[in-house]
Amino acid sequence: MYFASLKTEESQPITFHAVYLDPDNPDPHPPRRIVRDRWSYVRLAEPIPLTIPHLVKIAKASDPRTSSFAVYSDASEQLSIWGLIDQGNRYHDFVSYDSASGPQRPGVFQASLVGIGHLVVYMGYEKVAELKVHTLLGRAFDVLWSGPVHDALLPGIQTYIEAVRRTLPEHVYKDRSHWDTSLASYWISSLCRLLIRMQNYRHGGAVLMTSDTLSDGLNVKYQLQYPRLRSALETRALLGIQQTYASDQIFENCLEKSADEVPTDLYLDETVLGQELAANQSELDSTLWFIALLSRVDGLVLMSPTLKVQGFGVEITYAEEPSAVFMAGDTRATKKRLRQIDYNYYGTRHRSMMRYCAQVPGRVVFVVSQDGDVRVMTQVRSQLVMWENIKLRHDDFRRRPRRRNKAKST
Repeated sequence: MYFASLKTEESQPITFHAVYLDPDNPDPHPPRRIVRDRWSYVRLAEPIPLTIPHLVKIAKASDPRTSSFAVYSDASEQLSIWGLIDQGNRYHDFVSYDSASGPQRPGVFQASLVGIGHLVVYMGYEKVAELKVHTLLGRAFDVLWSGPVHDALLPGIQTYIEAVRRTLPEHVYKDRSHWDTSLASYWISSLCRLLIRMQNYRHGGAVLMTSDTLSDGLNVKYQLQYPRLRSALETRALLGIQQTYASDQIFENCLEKSADEVPTDLYLDETVLGQELAANQSELDSTLWFIALLSRVDGLVLMSPTLKVQGFGVEITYAEEPSAVFMAGDTRATKKRLRQIDYNYYGTRHRSMMRYCAQVPGRVVFVVSQDGDVRVMTQVRSQLVMWENIKLRHDDFRRRPRRRNKAKST
């Protein structure tokens, strides 16, 4: 796979997805209920030897979003492609936060060739290893959930949670104890989705999170006020909590007690809220695409801590270089894990963000390179610190357990 990535087919780079799957037992643990869009396998009439020329020729038949090659070794221990797997869309949507649940993944492990010399290997939903040319990347940093970056974003998250709590009756919000955590997850996953969309454009871009748009060092070329992401997130929370409450009432008062009928008002509440929630999901999706497109204009996208867009095409005017820049070796940027890096090693976009963050504490900047790398920087203990290899997708970490305080169906 690595050497195939160095080739091209009709001047196009080679990318594909493969699953190590036993052709004699391709689906050893099927679920009790098979959904219509679950993956399936289709056999080739003749297996194709897994060689570089064959991979280059057949690569375009695979795309991680939809299909993958089924690979296994024969009796002589030679690898071959014996078939294809379809219906990869649900997995792709889940890891990109476009879906609330994901499917069971086929095979012993999965391997993706995503760029020149760039391979990623998974076991189910857990990333096992990632190779970028000559560097085997270590564990990705979950900076959005803990550490200094999370702390800097926390005021915006708390403002969002408080706005939702004020709108709902207290007994509805407190009916389940996990809503604070769930709402924080909604906020963070929306930021992740935005960065993933920017990453997929392969154009490069940046997002600056700050409450002060009039500070020195910023030239906002295109000013606007776009609060729709924030309002759509609040709507998602309100609808989701209200629908869950209605569903719980039906479960507790009717289903558990084997009641003869379900009250009409509860049934209508659950049904109507579900329909409105589906429309809200579409609104959120389109809103994130709208904001991601702004990042393709030269300059950064300016956002408040409440996720309101305040401008784009923003230029950093600070010219003074930072006295030092440090790369974090862990999520919390502990002193013993920091290493100083060369400011001049990075491109124009990164250096301008470094100059701004070094001058203005408390700000968070996300920088997306044209090659797809996403980095984040902020001040920690009056030092400019940057993280790379940050976690954005569900498949970057072990699946988080659901937090519940009641044994209810959701």
